[in-house]
Formats: sequence, C-alpha cells, structure tokens
Amino acid sequence: MIVGLQISALIFSLVMIYFALIHYKKGVLNGVEMFFWLLIWVFSIFAVVFPDLLKIFARTFLFARLFDMMVFGGFFLVILLATKSYITTKKLEKKLEDLVRKQSFQYAKKKQKK
Repeated sequence: MIVGLQISALIFSLVMIYFALIHYKKGVLNGVEMFFWLLIWVFSIFAVVFPDLLKIFARTFLFARLFDMMVFGGFFLVILLATKSYITTKKLEKKLEDLVRKQSFQYAKKKQKK
C-alpha cells in the first residue's frame, strides 16, 4: 500500500474516533453505539497499518484480492447503516404522527368547548 494513503487513512480514522468521542460526550451516541464506532475505526486503523495480515484473511474466505474483501465489507457496512437509519426514521415519523394527532384532538376538544 502507498505510504501516503496509509498516513491519510490513519489520520482520517483518528479524526473519526475523535468525532465519535465528542458525540458520545454530548449524549448523541450511547455506549453501545460508541463501542461499535470505535470497533469500526480501530479495525480500519488495523487494516491500514497491517494490510498483509488481512491478505491471509481474504484468501481464507476466497476473495481474489484484499481490495475485493474491503469493498465487500464496505458495502455490507453501508447497507447495515442505511437499514438502521431507515428504521430509526420510520420510528421518528410514527412518533411525530402520534404527537400531531394527539395535539390536534386536544385542539379540537378545546374548540368545541368554546
């Protein structure tokens, strides 16, 4: 791997760990989410620093190249995060709909009493 790309990826991963810590301290991320983000970024640091160890892992799972395995892992992660984001959005939409419905009923009751 090209040393410049390794250094860039290492710095990027460290910055992302820093951002995760900031969001954890602000309460945006809970402990489980923080653990998984740290796991992802530590793995990426490990993959950048020791790419030869991952080549053995890639051959074990019958990937032709290490890059193929990393692309597959990236797609897997993106699909996982997109699904979680979709489910969270649907839950929020449902809560918002219930809240608006409840408030509109309360408003209608007040209107009828006048």
